[in-house]
Amino acid sequence: MEEADKRKILNFLSGNVSVKEFESWVYNNSELESRLGSDCFFDLINVDFNDKDSVYATKSPLLGKCIDLEELKNFKYHRTLEQAGWFDGRKMKNAVETKNLQPELKHAWNILSEFGGLELITTYESDYWTPRNIKFPETVERINNGASYGLDKQLICFANIDDYNSALYVDDENNYYQLDDIESIKLYQFKGVEFSKMIQNLLGIDEEGKFELIGNSSEKNSRQRLKKR
Repeated sequence: MEEADKRKILNFLSGNVSVKEFESWVYNNSELESRLGSDCFFDLINVDFNDKDSVYATKSPLLGKCIDLEELKNFKYHRTLEQAGWFDGRKMKNAVETKNLQPELKHAWNILSEFGGLELITTYESDYWTPRNIKFPETVERINNGASYGLDKQLICFANIDDYNSALYVDDENNYYQLDDIESIKLYQFKGVEFSKMIQNLLGIDEEGKFELIGNSSEKNSRQRLKKR
């Protein structure tokens, strides 16, 4: 498949190309069958583009025969980054030298050097809660002591969610966390290792590898008060 064809399909699946434009593209490309393959092409020309349910049904054959699901997720992710002003190789002018920093600070600054100052806006629907926005500050603003949640480590904030309603943190082992930033009671850890997958999950692009509750400071503090009595 040619790159231009793949990008057209990815844009259609992401909602960036209208049904009318995509229909015109399908029926006005005489060599499209040879480029896509007969199976994929005939699935497309059999779609009733005036029927919303039928149009939605095109996603299944396209994903099965033309586009890999992971490829679609990554396309949506990078488009969201690009819309926020990110570009490949982006580095903040005021990024700091990380060589001599503690591991947790180093990990946080590596994130901020690439994404600092950007705001990612949620545009994809999901079956679970997704934040409206994720904002990356231009400097490290907060450090949280993980002891309140049963962690013997410092957590460094590298992003704010929904105007400081919650925040994202990283530790010395490059694990990612989400914390309610208003009451700071429940701490969740992302059960995965890839930064991009965590952001995709938060934006509603990827529903795999969700955050899991690992600590509740209110419960821990209550137990500590009982022990002192």
